[in-house]
Amino acid sequence: MTKVLPVYSFPSLLWWQHFKQDEDCLLEVHENWVKQSFRSRFEIAGPNGKQSLSIPTIKKSRMRLKDVKISYAEDWVKNHIRSVKTAYNSSPFYAYYAHEFDNLLHTKPTFLLDLNLKAIEIGRNRLEVNQTIKKTDEFVASIQLNPKSTHPPTYGQVFENKLGFIPNLSFIDLLFNCGPESGVVLS
Repeated sequence: MTKVLPVYSFPSLLWWQHFKQDEDCLLEVHENWVKQSFRSRFEIAGPNGKQSLSIPTIKKSRMRLKDVKISYAEDWVKNHIRSVKTAYNSSPFYAYYAHEFDNLLHTKPTFLLDLNLKAIEIGRNRLEVNQTIKKTDEFVASIQLNPKSTHPPTYGQVFENKLGFIPNLSFIDLLFNCGPESGVVLS
């Protein structure tokens, strides 16, 4: 049976573990919009612990994910870039990969789905995941990701001495901390 995953913003390592397990994995692009979910939010390890970064959307009731537009009424792009810089500026590989994150946000895509798919493409390339990104042609229920059901990979994090290891963050945490070894750590 083909695995179907929701299209998350800068997906977590749990998401990537599921994606890598199935060569025929599909991304669900026709689902109804789920507010306050990882479709418009991702988590990083900040100096004070886990930090959620949300992508504001133009809210309408009962819409498909593929129709959700990003709101640029506030300068959240600058705030997200600053938050990521504060969290990872001292990480070993921030200087090598930050431009990809910054450039993606500065492109200011109209639709959330476009931003998420571009972030997934960056992750696929940097984590050395060989599968192609395949999308559903119509709605298919996606799996529920349960972080308690798997053992996430561990690796050195910037604030690990202060906060302990924080599992299942966005793939950018792994990338900024492990660089070209990120794909090996994820395996």
